[in-house]
Amino acid sequence: MTLTARQMYSLEAAERFASALSLVGAAFIITTFLLDPNFHRPINRLVFYACWGNLMANVGTLIATSGVQAGQDGALCQLQGFLIQM
Repeated sequence: MTLTARQMYSLEAAERFASALSLVGAAFIITTFLLDPNFHRPINRLVFYACWGNLMANVGTLIATSGVQAGQDGALCQLQGFLIQM
């Protein structure tokens, strides 16, 4: 069972929308941690560091199927794989 072009577009749009929301959340976490010294506690530091990995993964998912369509040897595909693996 394969997906139609319209279904693929819908999935890609949902993926990009969710990634954009996650990027906004990550920006909020980073800004809050850097600007408010009350958040400089060990548990918040873990969230701050995990947020950077989340940023890389979200940029990778924002690329969506464009990396795959560029080809496995393409720079975009390899960048996407690197971002998601890191």
